[in-house]
Amino acid sequence: MDMSKGISESATVHISVAMLLKVGFLVAVVTGGWYQAQMQFANIEARLNDLHDEVVVLSSKVAKMEAEHIEELEHHNEELIETNRSLMQRLGLKKP
Repeated sequence: MDMSKGISESATVHISVAMLLKVGFLVAVVTGGWYQAQMQFANIEARLNDLHDEVVVLSSKVAKMEAEHIEELEHHNEELIETNRSLMQRLGLKKP
């Protein structure tokens, strides 16, 4: 066969059945792997969104708790100032 002519119109390609099956199996494996990866990514994304929602809820709850605690401390501070004032008045260190 003369290689300088290239491929002629009458050229035939012989593909063995075993090679065809191997290629088909490889395509199936790659497609299955891609599908599983996509499903895992979707699952991870859903879990990440759920965790984000939980963090937002917990963050708002913590902010509310902090505000209540600050209010409680301020009220306690006012009580301490009043108690201190009354004790100083009893000792005569401060005029009413």
